[in-house]
Amino acid sequence: MRAPADGWEHQAQSDLDALTQRLSQLEGLLGKRDIQAPARLFDHHPFPDLGIAAALGDDAALVPPAPGPLLLACEGLHPQLVAEDPWFAGWSAVLVNLNDIAAMGGRPLALVNSLWSQGPDSAQALLEGMAFACAKFAVPMVGGHTNLQSPYAALAVAVLGTAPGPVLSARLARPGQLCCLLANHGGAFHRPYPFWDAATQADPGRLRTQLEMLVQLAGAGVVQAAKDVSMGGIAGTAVMLAEAAGCRLELDLGAIQPPPGVALEAWLACFPSYGFLLVVDPGDVADLEAVVAPHPELWCRPIGRLLAGPASVELIRAGARSTLWAGEVPLTGFSP
Repeated sequence: MRAPADGWEHQAQSDLDALTQRLSQLEGLLGKRDIQAPARLFDHHPFPDLGIAAALGDDAALVPPAPGPLLLACEGLHPQLVAEDPWFAGWSAVLVNLNDIAAMGGRPLALVNSLWSQGPDSAQALLEGMAFACAKFAVPMVGGHTNLQSPYAALAVAVLGTAPGPVLSARLARPGQLCCLLANHGGAFHRPYPFWDAATQADPGRLRTQLEMLVQLAGAGVVQAAKDVSMGGIAGTAVMLAEAAGCRLELDLGAIQPPPGVALEAWLACFPSYGFLLVVDPGDVADLEAVVAPHPELWCRPIGRLLAGPASVELIRAGARSTLWAGEVPLTGFSP
């Protein structure tokens, strides 16, 4: 005997309600609520000229076309920094990526991030640090990945940029050229880390102008190659430059002037916020210094020279000489 129709309908409704309930509790669905954390902080429509399709929330971000080659960089933050000083980790994640683009003679277009955290409270400082940096440098965060149910905290940020003029590849450095240090002396150490903070308290317009300076130097042909002074400090960055170029690099430690009150060794080993090794022809040093001159907080001088021979870095001071690195033992493995 068949059940009444309303019985079938009742069962169908019950089955559908049960299915709906199960689907509403899917881990993959509930995890998307984590995206609310960055959505509260970042601009939802960073490129309004591109129309509604450029609003954030789709599977990928829409960015405007740009002339010249594209530049793509990514940085992961040290787990200790993320755990102990999350706001500064978020700030630094943006800053180091923008420096990487500038070191190639480029302008940043947009950033994305991947964030893992144990919950919304621990993620908040990371997000606020990134948002502060994005506003400071006027570069939008346009997407990424957010997981607030992770057993650990981790952060990586990537940036897309463009090189409107010549690209300042470290591989273009040649024997006979000079290595100059461009660095911002206006700051203080962010203790206990070897981070020279020359940016968090600086005027945003000044910071943007200083990053744009690398584009101008490339376009004018004053700088031929460059390398961002990263967490390896001046010393470690010199090794990466020499390895990429396949040249000998002599660094004159006596020519390097740290900020007032800072020991030379600390300056050689720190991340300086704004620091670049610039490779120039000897006849272009005066032009380089003239571009930097309107910025009294910036220090720019030749500190070494590139020579023919097996890739290596030698340190010179007061007539003494010592080899910091010899190319027989690779550092990154990216040699000519």
